[in-house]
Amino acid sequence: MEPPSDSRDYRVLFFCPASTARLERIDAPVRRLLSRIQAPPAELAPIDEAGTLTEAGWKVFMVRSLTERSAAHALAAYVSELTCTLAAELDGEVLGLYIDVTGDSARICRCGPEDGPETFAGRRPVALGRTAEWLEVSPAGLSALFQVDMPDDYEPDAEDRFVEQKLREAREFMEQYRRTNKIST
Repeated sequence: MEPPSDSRDYRVLFFCPASTARLERIDAPVRRLLSRIQAPPAELAPIDEAGTLTEAGWKVFMVRSLTERSAAHALAAYVSELTCTLAAELDGEVLGLYIDVTGDSARICRCGPEDGPETFAGRRPVALGRTAEWLEVSPAGLSALFQVDMPDDYEPDAEDRFVEQKLREAREFMEQYRRTNKIST
């Protein structure tokens, strides 16, 4: 039996469109999933952030464990599923983010109501950078939400830059495809 994970070591946040995000609309899907996977007790708590995320049109919700055992850690494998469920419920794009605070890993998922999930997993600085890019905000603002520090001297290596370039190209191709389909329909 593996030791229980400490609730302070993990974070799961959902970035939802501020125009439609209401706690009562997204709380039920989160509770259903927590119950289904038999996760430790948790609540979905809005994060009152009056900075760049609010200005960019996002409302942030955090899965907050109600015990020392981490519900966020239990949700790590379900971030994509829950992100897509919330996107369908809110009829808008939602981004889910899981971070292992003591480790150096993170997992993100972006999903729209009619789109499949776009996911990324990797080192924390790279994942926070990708999240900031997707949300169109600064990485420093995101790291404050998680109460983790972004290293001042973090510099992506050649592999990180290569992957970032390929992902930018893929996003451009996807946008071209979407524009073409909208025009032709």
